Amino acid sequence: MVGTSSGSHAVAPGFQLGEYRLGQPLWPLRIADAYTAEGPKGAATIYVIHARIAAVPHVRDQIIAGTRAAAALPEHKHLVHTIAAGLTGEILWIATEAVDGSLVRDLLLKKRQSSSSGLGARATGNLVTGVSAALAELQHGALADESIAVNRTGRVRVIDLALASGTLAAMQAGLIPASSAVAPELTTGAPVTSAADVYSIGALLYEALVGQPLERGGPRPSDVVEGVNLQIDEVVARACHRDPAKRFGRVDVLGEVVAEALTKGGAVMTSMVPLLDQAPTLDQEASNVAPLPTAPSLSNSQIRLPPSMSLSEAIGTGADLAPSLSGNLAVDRVLAAALADSTEKWLISKGKLDYGPFSLADVVSQIEKGDIVAGNVIMDKDSGARTQVDKHPLLGPMVETARQKRDDARRAQAEVVVQSREKKRGVVLYGTIGLGIAAVAVAVFFIVTKARNAEKEEIAGVEKLEGASLKVSVSLPKKPPPPPKRAGGGGGKHSSGGGGGDFTKGSEDLALDMSDEGDEGSETLDMNTVYNVYSKYGGQLGGCLSKTGSRSANIYMNITGPTGKVGFVRVNGKQAGELYGCINGVLRKMKFPTINGPRTRAEFDIGL
Repeated sequence: MVGTSSGSHAVAPGFQLGEYRLGQPLWPLRIADAYTAEGPKGAATIYVIHARIAAVPHVRDQIIAGTRAAAALPEHKHLVHTIAAGLTGEILWIATEAVDGSLVRDLLLKKRQSSSSGLGARATGNLVTGVSAALAELQHGALADESIAVNRTGRVRVIDLALASGTLAAMQAGLIPASSAVAPELTTGAPVTSAADVYSIGALLYEALVGQPLERGGPRPSDVVEGVNLQIDEVVARACHRDPAKRFGRVDVLGEVVAEALTKGGAVMTSMVPLLDQAPTLDQEASNVAPLPTAPSLSNSQIRLPPSMSLSEAIGTGADLAPSLSGNLAVDRVLAAALADSTEKWLISKGKLDYGPFSLADVVSQIEKGDIVAGNVIMDKDSGARTQVDKHPLLGPMVETARQKRDDARRAQAEVVVQSREKKRGVVLYGTIGLGIAAVAVAVFFIVTKARNAEKEEIAGVEKLEGASLKVSVSLPKKPPPPPKRAGGGGGKHSSGGGGGDFTKGSEDLALDMSDEGDEGSETLDMNTVYNVYSKYGGQLGGCLSKTGSRSANIYMNITGPTGKVGFVRVNGKQAGELYGCINGVLRKMKFPTINGPRTRAEFDIGL
């Protein structure tokens, strides 16, 4: 039996929760107790929410909302996937895929009992790198040492993403103590941001190195961990600054900095001149950590070029680059010294993609070739500082000079093309007549094809598969009926506050609606519009049937209104299996028109 001192439900091995039969207890968490379990697809992990937590309506709503959001995410090697949730009697529970390994919390406890300082530099680097990868595009908000499991092979996984919103809500409501790993602004009700997770990962970095939670006056990592230098102290101080604006800008940037420092043995915040910004001046009174030494001052007066070294020799790109510089000798010396450093620490953002890392000499070379242009962003992956290359005081003139050279080259090329056209005018004329005839033929072909397609057949596509023709039928969509209202009975209702529906006390079992279908009265997509999008993927959907040996499938999907992307999928009423995985992958690539409403629900059939 599990005790009730923490407000837990008294459940024992063999207890049935929905389709899952509980096994042995795994570990207690802040708002739940974890158990092994067996479900319809094999081993799983069940989290039973503490009774006193589930009894608070707005906290329960946050748990349910967080569970739905986690269940809709694609699989990730550093995240434990959420698969189900339900209410059995008064027990609110969440099911995830099976978790193997030990919690970081427990690993650190064993280290403390053996008088060890922590996990060690390399293990900590791997830990922070894995967690940063898991949260690069997500927000957690309540990350702590109990949020992460590490198995025997060293695989790092965040296990409690479904519980994160509820855990934070319980802290804000005073139901559980506030963790020192949670960003201070969150405890006062601020929204969860990437900067808040940067704080938590910085606190995790500190705890994993030192062996005890982050707190004011605690020892510096460099004082207790062999091989860790003063610069890692500065990384912790910046990541855990009270002011979110002074932290690292993104979780993945912090992960790269720590990986470079701890797993590759690199030096963080070296004497390389920071072109984008200086290391932050830390307000030690506002920080949660003890005063730490700052990086050495990096003023221009520290730059020392040998008298015999020319600017072109320093930058290694030839004298042609000199006109692109600022003309200010002191500034040019700074740039020359920086270019002479071969450290690959600069990332270039083009649209939504980052390229690199590059040395600064590589960046300048790409500017000259036109691979880096105005509007691209250069980022120091150590500090996270970002700026547009064309607005940078040193690189901006180079960008403008390179642009002018490209414009001159294009104008020269255009003149050559015009002269060539004049010489070959007769040939072009005859070619134009021939192309006109061909264009008419092509136009006729497309008109005939379009007329045939206008006959709204239900055959969505034909795909070649192993030399055979695959004929796929795709039905017109239908909007599923709204979820039935749950009738009261037994001992009354627990109000969910609008987040999770009405839960009937004493019901045998109630599976939570993981698709979040409460969209009545809001704007939805027209079913013809939905059909026009997914019917174009008929061949790929049919390929999934053929690949898995299936002849047909019923597909249900939620299309998220603001993004136009598919956010929830069921295949034949399930969210597991090879057919589901294949069809889910195809649907996630689709792009529907965006709307103001939260979602559009649609259901259709495919067959061979």
